Amino acid sequence: MSKDRLLPVTHYLPAADRVYFGLDCRSCHRHVRMGVRRAVRLAADSPTTERWLERLRCTKCGGRGASIIVCADTRGQTQKEQEGPLPVTLEE
Repeated sequence: MSKDRLLPVTHYLPAADRVYFGLDCRSCHRHVRMGVRRAVRLAADSPTTERWLERLRCTKCGGRGASIIVCADTRGQTQKEQEGPLPVTLEE
């Protein structure tokens, strides 16, 4: 692992159908969900996950910077089979 405190977002690609990111604006604390594939695409030109999070701009308040958590699809197997994947995990 590099000297970053956070793993690169690409680390989560193998689990992209089962996990997503929760992002919180550092200014207004707005919470949004973002799929792993979309995060990888948006972070492609950032050297580190921390730099990418610093660059993000909130669409509500315009503030820069976000915190990130990894969230899992916690639905049971039957529910996943009936409903399919979470829409957020399909984001490109």
